[in-house]
Amino acid sequence: MTTGLPATASIRFTVNGRPVEAAVDGGRRLLDVLRHDLGLTGAKEGCGEGECGTCAVLLDGELVNSCLVPVGQAAGREVLTVEGLASEGRLAPLQASFLELGGTQCGMCAPGMLLAAHALLASGCPAGDADIREAIAGNLCRCTGYTRIIESIEAVADDGVPGTASPANGGATLTAVSLTGRPGEEPRLVRATSLPDALARLAADPRLRPLAGGTDLMVETAPGTGPGHEPRPLLDLAGLDELRGIEVAHDELVLGALTTWEELRRSTMAHAALPVLAEVAAVVGAVAIRNRGTLGGNCVTASPAGDLLPVLLATDARLEAAGPRGTRTIPAEAFWTGYRRTALAPGELLVAIRIPLVPGRQVRVRKVGTRRALAIAKVLVAVAWREDGEPGAGAWRDVRVALGSVAACPIRAPRTEAVLEGRVPTLALAAEAAATVAAEVSPIDDVRSTAAYRRAVTGRVLRRIVAGAAG
Repeated sequence: MTTGLPATASIRFTVNGRPVEAAVDGGRRLLDVLRHDLGLTGAKEGCGEGECGTCAVLLDGELVNSCLVPVGQAAGREVLTVEGLASEGRLAPLQASFLELGGTQCGMCAPGMLLAAHALLASGCPAGDADIREAIAGNLCRCTGYTRIIESIEAVADDGVPGTASPANGGATLTAVSLTGRPGEEPRLVRATSLPDALARLAADPRLRPLAGGTDLMVETAPGTGPGHEPRPLLDLAGLDELRGIEVAHDELVLGALTTWEELRRSTMAHAALPVLAEVAAVVGAVAIRNRGTLGGNCVTASPAGDLLPVLLATDARLEAAGPRGTRTIPAEAFWTGYRRTALAPGELLVAIRIPLVPGRQVRVRKVGTRRALAIAKVLVAVAWREDGEPGAGAWRDVRVALGSVAACPIRAPRTEAVLEGRVPTLALAAEAAATVAAEVSPIDDVRSTAAYRRAVTGRVLRRIVAGAAG
């Protein structure tokens, strides 16, 4: 089996209704292809990490950050940039509204704002003030402010007119192009066609790095961020539909590893089975990140600040891995072995997350960051329990207290669990549990927070959860 690709491979996709055939390394950023090779400079280079939204485009109608999309994943798909909103010299209603109502000044944020707004209006979802604010939450503006932008979008939504002209006739006239990129700087992209194919390729070439949504890995592999040697090739898993989906089977909620945050957030099945998952998904980045980021990626990245990880610990989840020796399940408590390390063996891939559905179990989670949303956690606390008797009046059983961002990897707090186990929640118990967990954790000082702050906040958050359960 051939595991690699030639230095350049033909990638066919559509930009603003025009076909493009590019000979380029598949790991090259879509942003670079659009700007440098196709001359579509509406998408801007901002943070390069998916936090500012200036590079936003639509990929098959979904808002994405083009700095985090390898161009190989655009193969066979439709890309819409801001240049494609206008048609034959006519501004789209959204563009005209931004100009007339003062929704743009310097122009840096405007392309991303326009595309985020277009995605909302084209979705047919409600477009009230709160909906618009959420839709543009991942697009930063530092000169116009958001009020005029929101008013510009509301005006178009109220008129009930399309947010765009026909993109098939808009934008530059693009034809087949031959792109060479920068040899040795962009990684090759190898596309897996099935799970067995992916496992075979990993076995044949251990250098391959699995890639799904790319919201973390594409930051690491961006040109100029490596140590100067040729980057490792990427194994594209995005096409493996067998690793997607949400279902309830055998008293478990089963989440496919390639399920995105937005799919989780909108899943009625997941919400009915474990409502806390929708809460977690709602504060993971903004729409462009949630459209791409996967649950499996959050797990295998193994950041101590991973949003999902404390919930999986608190709910006794099991993580299913597939490899050359077959399939096995790993308890969440044993999955994260250290900073950015997991129990996955070489050649294994995470394929599913299994969460037991325990009757009567309650789960609470709290995330503390520098802002209320779109933040990396300084502290994460997840608590799960069953209750004897009436809610708020019965003793707690099967208590789990799981914590993130207070150690090298997500952890359980067994001493604190023992304090809560078998006792009825009261204000006094809340204070005792808070003191116990503050003494139990050993956080560090880093650029995001201090050890003292993390210790104090961990205790306060747990106290609030227990006190809230006590009424």
